[in-house]
Amino acid sequence: MQLRNNKVAAALAVVAIAAAVPLIGGQSDQAVAATSTAPAWAIQPGGTLGAAVRNGSDTIAVNFAKWGGAINFDPDNPGAAAIKIDVDLASGTIGDSFKDELLQGDEFFGTASGPTATYQSSSVEAQPDGRFVAHGTLSLHGMSMPQDVEFRLSGSGAQRHVEGSASIDRVGFGIGTGSHGNDLDNAVAVNFAFDAKRG
Repeated sequence: MQLRNNKVAAALAVVAIAAAVPLIGGQSDQAVAATSTAPAWAIQPGGTLGAAVRNGSDTIAVNFAKWGGAINFDPDNPGAAAIKIDVDLASGTIGDSFKDELLQGDEFFGTASGPTATYQSSSVEAQPDGRFVAHGTLSLHGMSMPQDVEFRLSGSGAQRHVEGSASIDRVGFGIGTGSHGNDLDNAVAVNFAFDAKRG
């Protein structure tokens, strides 16, 4: 039973997508920014990302420490947005050395062949209740699928606080589909929060 729980816990971490410490970036981020006329925002250190999934009567949680990317966004004109986030899968931790080692194996992360998960928006819409919904594509574990991410902003001017969430279908990405995932819910809840500064 302990081994099964370890493997199920490892499956959760592959589906997390957003904010912790912005350390990854490069020329691809510049290319994304060039496609948008919206202002660029720098994600500040200290953000948090949590993901949770039910495993029978238990809930399993995981966190990522490293990510980076490009955010171009105008709250008054969300249609001009461009968002790209890269997640360093090797930074995913559950808090147990054995489980953390399992995360990197072929059954779950497979970081030897696919060390990065990427989310890229295709459009962003404002909602009547003040939320924004980003439509885009999540690529991980050798697969790419449509993915929505919703978020809210607080603050004003060049300093904003962002909180958001997503529900990710782990089965669609081939995660935890073996015998060790029988009790794992298909949907994984992701929640994130970070501060951003307009550049």
